Amino acid sequence: MYSRMDRMKATLDPAFTDVTWGAGGSTADLSLEIALTAHNKGHVANLHMTCTNIQNFEGDPKRAVQDALQAAYDGGIRNIVALRGDPPAGQEEWKATEGGFSCALDLVKFIKEKFGDEFGISVAGYPEGHPNAISEIADPSTMTETEKARCSTFDGKIYACRDADYVTEMKYLKAKIDAGAGTLEPSHPETFIFLFNVENPTTSSFPSSSYYPPSSSLDLQTLSLPKCSSMRLFSTNS
Repeated sequence: MYSRMDRMKATLDPAFTDVTWGAGGSTADLSLEIALTAHNKGHVANLHMTCTNIQNFEGDPKRAVQDALQAAYDGGIRNIVALRGDPPAGQEEWKATEGGFSCALDLVKFIKEKFGDEFGISVAGYPEGHPNAISEIADPSTMTETEKARCSTFDGKIYACRDADYVTEMKYLKAKIDAGAGTLEPSHPETFIFLFNVENPTTSSFPSSSYYPPSSSLDLQTLSLPKCSSMRLFSTNS
């Protein structure tokens, strides 16, 4: 893998290199090691970090995260993706560790409190709605136009995030941005439509087609949203 990093740098020179953090902090040490190696090989390491249940020797989950952040900072890493994270293997639902973080917003606030502006903080977003809020639509005739626009089909069934839940997700994403996250990492082609809803979290309708820019313009584009902090956008689909 490390030799592949050299080839990637030499042939592709990626804008940044993501290093994920195993569910429940299961790969915390390895993820940090990989990110530091990528940084030392000339990559812009983008280290994912979750509201993990790892604990340091003092049994303080927040201190464990702070120690990991400090190690990343000392090693030269300046980019963190703050995530809630997936449940550990064997668990169906994610549960907060006692004394730890309950959501990605808590983690963003913690990073800003402890490190100020030393890190560039990225957060995740769900243009189609949070997976936990997407459910089967038994009667498609009850769907609004915006629900139809973001619905998906699987095995002959229709799934969508209802408007009320979608607005809640937009408000939460806006809170993460306002708390200090400077980069949004969506994984959806209609990213600009998503950002319209972040900018206007109480508006469940989609803007007109004039809001669609060419997909190439989404890469590393700086967007200043009137109701949010200025933020950078990484689109993984263009």
